[in-house]
Amino acid sequence: ALPPGVNYECKFVKRYDCACCWGDPNISCHGRTDDASIEYEPGPNRTGSTPAGPPPPCVGKTVFYRSGWPSVSILFSNTVTASFELRPMQPVSNGVWRVDGLNQMGEPNLMFVFTDNQGNWDNPDGVPGRNYETPLDACFVQDGQIYNYWPPPVVSTNRVETFTVHPSNGLQSRTVRVYLPRGYDQNTNKRYPVLYMNDGQNLFLGMGAFGSWNADTNVNNLIRFGKMRETILVGVDNGDRACEYTPCAISSCSGHVATAAKYAEFLIHDVKPIVDAQYRTLTNAVNTGIMGSSRGGLISVYLGWEHPDVFGKVAALSPSFWACATTMNNLTNSPKRPIRIYLDTGTVGDFPVSDPPCNPCYDGLVQTMTARDHLIRNGYVLGDDFDFAFGFGQNHNEYWWDRRSPRAYTFLFPTRDEPNTVLDTHACPPRITGYSGAEIIWAAYRGRSYTLQGVTNHVFDSSLNWSNLVTTTGNGVAPWSYPVLPAPSDFHFMRIRQDSPLDWAE
Repeated sequence: ALPPGVNYECKFVKRYDCACCWGDPNISCHGRTDDASIEYEPGPNRTGSTPAGPPPPCVGKTVFYRSGWPSVSILFSNTVTASFELRPMQPVSNGVWRVDGLNQMGEPNLMFVFTDNQGNWDNPDGVPGRNYETPLDACFVQDGQIYNYWPPPVVSTNRVETFTVHPSNGLQSRTVRVYLPRGYDQNTNKRYPVLYMNDGQNLFLGMGAFGSWNADTNVNNLIRFGKMRETILVGVDNGDRACEYTPCAISSCSGHVATAAKYAEFLIHDVKPIVDAQYRTLTNAVNTGIMGSSRGGLISVYLGWEHPDVFGKVAALSPSFWACATTMNNLTNSPKRPIRIYLDTGTVGDFPVSDPPCNPCYDGLVQTMTARDHLIRNGYVLGDDFDFAFGFGQNHNEYWWDRRSPRAYTFLFPTRDEPNTVLDTHACPPRITGYSGAEIIWAAYRGRSYTLQGVTNHVFDSSLNWSNLVTTTGNGVAPWSYPVLPAPSDFHFMRIRQDSPLDWAE
């Protein structure tokens, strides 16, 4: 979870799984009244450092900007001088401007605005003092939107479409709501990851009897600043909610049998085939997520755990593990699944679950913390394939799920999970960085496929017949790496060809 090449200090803290203790040192907890919710390990802080990562292939970040201004400069936050610096941009073509060398590649955030050098400024939403912010190492800015690809001059806004699905297994018919991200109409060759979301009637702006997640607004804001992949959201309305969303048998269901397995069949065999047929989706598990809250979070964990070949990403906000301990215990009693998981919990509110010695414990904090521990014991790593968040002072409702959901979206679908074509095609293309006669080294971006080509000709001209020698992929935790291969013999010229972006399941 820490960046490479940094020094750190840390100390372990003893944890009390009691919502009434968290953050309030004045409440007696487990027989203690002194700093009740916090107990640090004795002694000085531990110290350490993370291993250095591979050096960036280019110096600094790059920004492209489409504007009709005759002159453009960028005002950016310089992380070296800790001050804002004004730097002129250079014209490229057709109203596109460029600037290179801003801060360092790999830094978490770049903050900037544009000016025409005549007193006019381009701030997000036209609000003075508001800055663009993005984690991208290279980006294209147009009409207040940030892209990791070269966009067309006109880009459509997002929209929500609806259709009705009649389940083939006897469940209730219901409405399905599909959010299509910006540019869906223009990027006709692009396929998109998909996030299926339970309780679809509570997702979008102006909907929901108990409030809304404002999923469209939140996702729009994350996408526009390059923090989340352009993703299709599929909100599936609930039916017989308690029975469909609970994997365990409960007395209120017909025959005391819950229908979670039938709900899984409905999503996998009825809803998903329609979505994949009607929209340009990436259909594999690594590009497909499931998300929900409360019992919708419980069924999301169940679906990801039982069907990892379909749902490779799971987000459960305030999951109701108290309603089905089996689902929680399966997280440690069965082998780890190849899925990415986000869990969170509130700490207060009107949804108590008794669990001594903290009676009651709100929002299922104890059970969700237990699920967290199960996942870590099973090999999940915080900051890698698992993320966990607390909503301090937050309770069990849509208002707080709306506010916590952006963290889940960016964890499940970060832009680092797809190639940045502004970076690897326009700003900093791959190139051979080392050749010794015995080895050949080049800069490769994660998720891109590369082919080493060679020719035997002694004269370099346009008639060269290139032969494919070896194909490899940029891998590793860092956004870039430096593959090393034995240098082929009998070839006088060699080059690296960047292939199409990989489908992330392949």
